[in-house]
Amino acid sequence: MEDVINGEKMEDGDMYDTYADIEDEIIDYDGELDLDSEGEEEDNETIFSEPAYPANEAEKISWQEQIRMIHLRSHLNELDEKVQSCTYTTEKTREELKKCQNQIEQLEKERDNTFTQIENAEATDNTAAVYRLKSVHDRLCRELEDEEELEENIEKRLEQTEYELWKAEVEKGKFLLAEDELKYKEQQLFREKTDHAIRRLNKEEKSAIQAEGKLKKMDKQQTEMMMEQRQRHKQAMEESRKSHQKASKYLTATLMKLKKEEEDKHSNYKEDMQRKIDMLLKLKKDIVANRENMKAIKARDRAQEREKKIREELEKQRIAIEGGNADEMMLIKKRKNEFEKQKQKFEAEQKLKQADIMKKVLSEDSRMEKRKREQSYLWKDPKKEKDKVVSAHKKKPLKCLEDFSRAALESAGLAGSGDFQQTDKSQGISYSKNVMYEDEERDDDGEDDVDDEFGQKAVYLSSEPTIVQPPDSSDSETDDLQEDAVSLAKPEFEGLWDTHKPYHVPKDMDTQIKLPGASKMEKDIMKKVLDKHRDGITIKQIAAGREFTGCPFYSKPDIIHFKNFDVGQTYKKKVTLTNVSYTVNYCKYVNITEKLKDFIKIDFDPPGQMSAGLTCDMMVTFKPMINEDLVGQVNFLSQTGPFSIPLRCSTKKCDVQVDTNLADFGVTVIGETLKRTVTLSNKGAMATKFDFFKVTGMKHGTCTTAETSLGRLTSDTMRALSPDSSDQKLSDPKQKIESLEKIAEISPELSSPTGGLDVAGTVNGGSKVGDDISPRQPDSDEYHKPPEPEPSPEFAFSEMEDYGTVDGMKVGSVVSGEIKPFASIKLEIIWQPTVPGAVNSEFLISFSDPLSEGISIHSVAKAIDVPVWVERQNVDLKICMFDRLYQDTIVVNNRATTALRLKFEVCKDLENHLELLPKTGYIQAQSQFSAQLKFLPRPGLLQENCKYFDKETGVLEAPMTIRVADQTQPVTFTVCAVVTNSDIQFDVSNIDFGFATIYESVKKSIKVTNRSILPQQFGFIGLPEHVEVQPNDGFGTLLPLETIDLDVIFSPDKARDYKFDLVCKSLINRDFKIHCKGVGVHPPLELSHQVVNFAATSVYDVSTATLHVINSHTSSNEFTHPVPRIGKGEIAPVGPTSFEFVLPSDCPLTISPSVGTVAPGKKCRVQIRFSPKLKEEAVRKEAVKMAVKQMEAQAQREYDEAVRKEIELQEQAQIAAMKKAPKGKSSPKGKGKPPAGTTGTTSSTPQKPKPVVAPEPDTITTDSSAYSEAIGSLLRQFKGKFETYTIPCYIGSGSCGDPGSLPYSINNTIYVEVRCPTIKPPVVILSDSGRNTINFGEVSIGQSVSRSVTMQNISNKTVELNSSLLDTDGPFLMLNALRVLPPGGTHTAVLSFAPNKGCVFQEVLCINSMTALLSMTLVGKGVSPIVNLSLESDVLDMGAVLATEYCERTFKIHNTSSLSIDFVIKLDSLSLLRHAKSQHLPAFIKRDKKNKSYVGTQNNNGQNVFDLVPSEGTIPADGTKEVTVTFAPDHGSEHYSDGVRIELFGQEESHFFELLGVAKNHIMYMYGGDELTPDIESLAVTPVLDDDEDFKPPPSPILVSLFSIMKDNEFTMASREIFVACVRTMAVSQKKETKKNGEFQFENIQALQAKGFNMEPQRGMIEAGTKKSVTLTWTPPPGHEPNQTMEASVLVTLKGDVTEQYRVMLRGMVVSE
Repeated sequence: MEDVINGEKMEDGDMYDTYADIEDEIIDYDGELDLDSEGEEEDNETIFSEPAYPANEAEKISWQEQIRMIHLRSHLNELDEKVQSCTYTTEKTREELKKCQNQIEQLEKERDNTFTQIENAEATDNTAAVYRLKSVHDRLCRELEDEEELEENIEKRLEQTEYELWKAEVEKGKFLLAEDELKYKEQQLFREKTDHAIRRLNKEEKSAIQAEGKLKKMDKQQTEMMMEQRQRHKQAMEESRKSHQKASKYLTATLMKLKKEEEDKHSNYKEDMQRKIDMLLKLKKDIVANRENMKAIKARDRAQEREKKIREELEKQRIAIEGGNADEMMLIKKRKNEFEKQKQKFEAEQKLKQADIMKKVLSEDSRMEKRKREQSYLWKDPKKEKDKVVSAHKKKPLKCLEDFSRAALESAGLAGSGDFQQTDKSQGISYSKNVMYEDEERDDDGEDDVDDEFGQKAVYLSSEPTIVQPPDSSDSETDDLQEDAVSLAKPEFEGLWDTHKPYHVPKDMDTQIKLPGASKMEKDIMKKVLDKHRDGITIKQIAAGREFTGCPFYSKPDIIHFKNFDVGQTYKKKVTLTNVSYTVNYCKYVNITEKLKDFIKIDFDPPGQMSAGLTCDMMVTFKPMINEDLVGQVNFLSQTGPFSIPLRCSTKKCDVQVDTNLADFGVTVIGETLKRTVTLSNKGAMATKFDFFKVTGMKHGTCTTAETSLGRLTSDTMRALSPDSSDQKLSDPKQKIESLEKIAEISPELSSPTGGLDVAGTVNGGSKVGDDISPRQPDSDEYHKPPEPEPSPEFAFSEMEDYGTVDGMKVGSVVSGEIKPFASIKLEIIWQPTVPGAVNSEFLISFSDPLSEGISIHSVAKAIDVPVWVERQNVDLKICMFDRLYQDTIVVNNRATTALRLKFEVCKDLENHLELLPKTGYIQAQSQFSAQLKFLPRPGLLQENCKYFDKETGVLEAPMTIRVADQTQPVTFTVCAVVTNSDIQFDVSNIDFGFATIYESVKKSIKVTNRSILPQQFGFIGLPEHVEVQPNDGFGTLLPLETIDLDVIFSPDKARDYKFDLVCKSLINRDFKIHCKGVGVHPPLELSHQVVNFAATSVYDVSTATLHVINSHTSSNEFTHPVPRIGKGEIAPVGPTSFEFVLPSDCPLTISPSVGTVAPGKKCRVQIRFSPKLKEEAVRKEAVKMAVKQMEAQAQREYDEAVRKEIELQEQAQIAAMKKAPKGKSSPKGKGKPPAGTTGTTSSTPQKPKPVVAPEPDTITTDSSAYSEAIGSLLRQFKGKFETYTIPCYIGSGSCGDPGSLPYSINNTIYVEVRCPTIKPPVVILSDSGRNTINFGEVSIGQSVSRSVTMQNISNKTVELNSSLLDTDGPFLMLNALRVLPPGGTHTAVLSFAPNKGCVFQEVLCINSMTALLSMTLVGKGVSPIVNLSLESDVLDMGAVLATEYCERTFKIHNTSSLSIDFVIKLDSLSLLRHAKSQHLPAFIKRDKKNKSYVGTQNNNGQNVFDLVPSEGTIPADGTKEVTVTFAPDHGSEHYSDGVRIELFGQEESHFFELLGVAKNHIMYMYGGDELTPDIESLAVTPVLDDDEDFKPPPSPILVSLFSIMKDNEFTMASREIFVACVRTMAVSQKKETKKNGEFQFENIQALQAKGFNMEPQRGMIEAGTKKSVTLTWTPPPGHEPNQTMEASVLVTLKGDVTEQYRVMLRGMVVSE
């Protein structure tokens, strides 16, 4: 850096290294390379001196120059790299060429050496060596040729690389001077940046010095501050010492006081702890004492229970001795006790409810009094109306109500030993010693609502809340103990428990907004505003063009369900809300269902805006206070609208069921006792009581004496009346009647005329159902009436005849009880037969839960009395198959009291097929013996002569014998069976599927026959993945001797050979096999769709579908992916593959393209077009009928016309004859005869129409009316059809060429299935014989022609018509709207054609009838008028005129068409769009020739510069119209222009041309050269010059640039022309001879000639209205520098009406060729 500063010179490399280092330092220092002017201004603002800097700003390198230097250096570096690369490539190529030449020389030597060896071998006749050497020689020759060819390629490459090298060097040579200049500027830039860095360094050093001074100054200030702080601290310490001395005398007293307080607190704490310890010790003693009391009580209870059991046993024995049913009698007694207890319970509850009602009345009175005091204005003031109102008596407390409540409590056993105390009115709670009743104060009707909902108020004990339960009626033993039960609800001591606070139902929140003092109108306005605000809360959510609908938040769980809750407990559930809308949303908790507000608490913190997919949590707390189901919902509000989450709270319920409804005891000997167990399960969460009793066998008159069905129902009814649950009503007769009806349905005997329930609802004893089950009123005497006294046991036994004892069926020990939640109980049914026969009994389980229906259980048994007998005399083995083992058990029963020996014998003919095991056995006394029967029919049974087997029917009846010891008569039974085979037969044994592609399936049908008389289930198992059997996936059932068809579908998944077996397995595990084989083919091409389903298309409509032909074969590597091949054949070549679709004949399909080639990895789009049409033969056949009808109609019309004409001739002849006859005379002879002259006329009558000869179908053309009518007739008769076409696609490798030249394999063919449904079109055209082409003909532009088209609905449904849109800019238009067409209805559409240009128009109008399209082709031709102008070009130049004068020119418009034409001539300057077009940028800025504005300078006086007369008119056919153009400027300008447009018929623009003109202030002017000003006139105000004769305006400038071309170091002469013109004026002075011409002269041209400029002519005369050209030339003088520009100027003087001067500025430049 010092060398550079001192100005010493360095080498280039050192200079660049130093520059790089300093540049890095600068970049590290301030981070910027360029030095802008702002940095310089900042440096200038500092107070430091700077080193010397270039005084001239031009010497500094600007930022733009630095950028240019960087780009230039980059370009030079690229050129250097390019030269180096080319040099390296050239050298490398030369090395390769040298190696190749050396290799050629070596090969030539080897070749010559080998040739010499060959000659030597031939000379020695060594044939083997000759052949070997010749092969070596040939190999060397081939290698030599290859090397020579390689040498040629390398030489060519070397030439190319040398050319590139030379080219790069030439390109680099062009920048040699620029590189030198760049190096110089880089050195200059380096110096500048170095100077800048030095200045910055000096600046930073001075800044550091200043900062150091500031730091010292700050240290000094900090020291001074420390000294001041120490001084202040010293003063504070002194002050604190003084204050401590003052306060020390008070500190001792304070400490003593605090110490005393601590001691007192500690002593109090010791006392409290001692008291608590004593209390706990007392508690322990009390607990021990209570345990002893409990033990004593339990011992007493057990003793009482034993005594009770003894009494019951004695009672049962007494009843049994008397001949009654002890269980039934005890159960009846138990029911009566239960009923009495329930009755007493009900009376106590009725009294409690009456007391509650009276308390409500009292509380209501107190509230009314309170309300009258607080809101006295609502009642009349008695002070103001003393005369009218008598003062009320003072209200006394109703003591009778208190006495009544106390008596009710004492009767219910709920009152303690103390008396009923006074009601505390302040708290609303009534106290006693043991019981507390809640009586909450609520506003208005809150108390009534709660009471109605809960049914009864909760009862709380003084210490712990205990609900007094009714006596349990499930067990008779515990019923008696309930009366003597000791209540331990109250603790023996108090102080450790807090009193329980009863639940207070919160008041409902008043959600309405209250406006105190507001009027009704203000409230209505507020309500409307709130409704409008709520409507605006929710907004639609639209994302990606779709509107979100549905619930915006997903709840997990979906339903908040609290199951099996307990009253008083608290339950919590966490709910997760997820935003499932499209974008950001928010969630706001609104409210909960009104009836759930008292029990549900929602803890939800609104999370604010949530993105899609985010979640938030909500905690739901449920604290039930009533035992009933609750249903509601939690309401939320989101951005897209409200939503809610369902909430359910379900109470505990019973769900009882049994494991079986049938108890089968089988066959039993009389006297045997059997038991069957039925398990009763309760899957619910609530316990219930049950009764298990027998229904079948209950007789008339047993409703009060035994446990009959009626007795059961009566007890159930009484139990239903007992309040087992707090939410169950006491009186519900409807439920009881329904339960009785259900029981009557289960047991028909109950509803029979002999017993049970009749239709009128009365029980078979005369008592109605309502008398026993449903009280009329709670306080009715009839309800509390005791049951009738039961008759004596003797009467009961004799009356019921004990059918249950006779049939032997009865219930077990468990007849009633309580089943706990989620528990089970086993119930027994006992079977003790006494008489032989079958028994079918029914038992019923009833429940105390009214929601649980009774369960019926059937019991089946049979009793026998044979000593040794077989249960089945006929053992039927049904249908049996050969070679299958069938077993059965032969059960032998012995009712004797001794054991017996048995021997089983089988007939000899069936010993090989039938066997009984064991052959000998002993059957014990009163037991069973089971023998095993084994039947294995063998196929030899058909060949054996067995008398017990019928070969034709296959029926086997074999007698079996059981011989019993000491018994002459054997026991016989018969074995019956039908024997058949189990064969399944196929019609084929081998299936060959042939070749199948992997994209298709091959189906083969087989027949399967069942040879058995049994239905057999079969199934094809173990099928390969490429095989499928249908229907039902190869599984099914074959009926006896049935034959069915099955389809075996072969779908190969890869190209290979397939061999496999189809295994059909029957249900008896027999296998039947079919051998199959096939070849899988992987074609080179594949289709995107194998099946194409078209929509239902009407006739003459079109539907399209698209599929792709894909060539995915890009590699022949079979190890990485499947490759196209046939089986295991050769792999298809990789390359373009061709395809061809071949359509079947008469197919309404079109495929485009049907032939094509697909490159590897590409696909080809193929479009299938389905256009159903009627068959040509059917149409022509129908057309013949239509033609015959037309010909017959035509013949009939001709005949009718001939008859009419004949009648007219006869009438005319008669009139003529009457005129010729004389008046008053008549010929008697000729009376009644026609005149003689009319004889021939009357005799010639027209002949009748001859029979029409039907034309041949081929003679009918498609454009005939008969053909069109035939199509319409067939369309009305069309019924619709469905067709399926299978189209093959042949594939060949290679591109498409000549037909037949492309090799292909038929096995590579792929198929596409096209399904084409065709329907009848709903709408047809009636007009013009049904033709759908509407031809408007030729119409001139501007005219309009209309046509009507009539359509008819030929379907049986109403059709709504819609049309496609016609071209809005087109000539066709539908004038009327379409409408709905009923079946058979018609509609006429009116179409118009108004062409706007001359050409042929054609459009297709589609009438859409929802299911089909009716296409109509609209055709018309617009005749375009043609005119010609007499102008030679598109520009009409009006020349130059003097300002305020005018000139005129004419042109002609010729009409060459055959129609008259209306034309309009429009100027662009008068267009309404002129202002809009003028807003664009001027042409001289935009340089856009497309949007050129043709409107130039206009007159200042507002008149048009150009005028055309006439501007509009009509030109007849082949006529001519002359138009005059006038140019009249009002001021001088060279830019007058305008555009002229000629429109025909006011629509079409036929021609356009431009008008140009120049206005001058004087007659002489000069123009030409380069443009100095834009072609738009300036709007600036031209200053007005004073009329001073001495003042001379400056000469007008004209710039002429001349370009000389340098060629072969020589300069060519450059030349250009400028023009001097004279305007022909209309002034009178111009007509004089002396003023008709003008002059011009170039002055001082010697200076120009020295610079190489010259001009010819240098002076001259110009006539008015003419112009003269002046040629300017420039030849560079010798020694001229090509890079410099030669400039010169010359004055030109123009003399006309005034003298003017122009300064012609010449500029000469040398350019390359």
